[in-house]
This record gives sequence, C-alpha cells and structure tokens, in this order.
Amino acid sequence: MNKITVHMTKETLYDFLLFHAYSKFSGFLTNILGLAIVFLGISMYVTGRTSALRLVFYVVAAAIFLGYTPFLLKTRAKKQVEINPEYNGPVEYTFSDEEGIMVKWVDEQEKTYAWEDIQRAVVTPKTIGIYYEAESALIIPKQDFGEEFAPIFQMIARHLGMNNVRMR
Repeated sequence: MNKITVHMTKETLYDFLLFHAYSKFSGFLTNILGLAIVFLGISMYVTGRTSALRLVFYVVAAAIFLGYTPFLLKTRAKKQVEINPEYNGPVEYTFSDEEGIMVKWVDEQEKTYAWEDIQRAVVTPKTIGIYYEAESALIIPKQDFGEEFAPIFQMIARHLGMNNVRMR
C-alpha cells in the first residue's frame, strides 16, 4: 500500500483541464478554426479585398476565438478549487494492489475505485489523471507524490497496462 496526501491548486487543475480540452478532436478543431480566421483576414488584406481596419477585426476575432477556452478553463479551475470538496482541502489517496484506489476527503467521506473500474490514466506536465469514467477522473498533482511517484506509477501501469496509460 502506498499513501499520499493531495493538495489541489487552481494552476494544477487548470493544467489538467487544458490537457483534457485540447487532447480531443474538438480542441484541435478550435485551434485550426481560430488560425483560419487569421489567415483569411491576412489573405483578404494582401489581395486588397479588405482594409487594414477589417484585418484588425479578423485578428481580434481570432484572438477571442482562441483565447476563450483557456480563459473559461482558468475560471472553472479557480471556482472548482474553491467550492468542490475534492479539491478545496487535503485528500488522502491510498493505492493498493488488492483493493484499488481509496480516496478519503477532509469530511471523512471515503470512496474506493477498484482497478477493474479504472479505464485509463493520462500524465500531463503537472498531473496524473486516473479516469474511472469516460469524462471523470481522479486528478493528482505530480508534486504531491513525493517519493511515492515511482511505486504508484508502476502500480497504475501494472493494473491498467501501458496501452491504457498515456504520457505527454
């Protein structure tokens, strides 16, 4: 058994939310469309079909289009860390080969996630997300693993298989 205590921060949660949003096709498409707006504006300006003022509008529209998702996610992360019991206090995680992942919140509420219920894990620059449903994950900041990172990561990989562990 390996035990860690997690202290979520808005920056760490934001990192995970960004990964989650942009790792899907819709996130990729958002970036492509935003860049297409810029290139359309530049193309129209270079060919003389629009004025410099309209080019500025294209660039501003693209900036809003591209900046909306990160802004929204930053706001969402801040709010979640403030109000969600999963994130606004220390949470104790216990990793067991036999039982799975046991989570204990500040209010003494507990939940166990059996290994067979866990679908996949993703490693982002600041977090490890362990998905127990398609859109629901246990989000653990890497800094909170301390000396337990290697044994816990090996346990996760052993139970999920490397095909279900995605590293960025």
